[in-house]
Amino acid sequence: MIRTPSLLLRRFSVEDVAKVFLMSREPGLQEWIPDQVYEDEQQAAKVLRYLIEKYEDPGDPRLAALVVGICLQATSELIGHVGLSPLQGEVEIGYAIEASHQGRGFASEAVAAMCAFGLEGLGLARILGIVHKDNIASCRVLEKAGLVLVREEAGTLHGRGGFVRRYEKARPSCGGR
Repeated sequence: MIRTPSLLLRRFSVEDVAKVFLMSREPGLQEWIPDQVYEDEQQAAKVLRYLIEKYEDPGDPRLAALVVGICLQATSELIGHVGLSPLQGEVEIGYAIEASHQGRGFASEAVAAMCAFGLEGLGLARILGIVHKDNIASCRVLEKAGLVLVREEAGTLHGRGGFVRRYEKARPSCGGR
């Protein structure tokens, strides 16, 4: 578990299936992360079981995803997820916050904490953030969490073409930004 001033990042459990399914059906996820929109609770359960299995031997996030739930410390309510996932031999941060809790800095707080865990706790050299250029809110999340924009290029992200922004955060000892 990782604690921040207002959040608790914790492992998912099977009890989270219904909430994860509901969050996956929100318009923001459907628009920006359509591959994380589940058809039903059974599909959400299958994905959560996979993520939960990875907790036993988290290994290297360059090889398998390490995704945790984001909860409010005050109430323990699950409000989203944040994780480190493999991306072409590197590690990408991914995140989502339930619509009713957006705009309060929770995503940036969770991303900053997960980046610190990855860089310091797991010894990663750097963490990438890849975002569709038009997803302005997500770009701000990465910037507030200390990731630096390194380039913008044409590409496809989650099946959507256009321009994508590549951010990164590196350990200072690794020559990072």
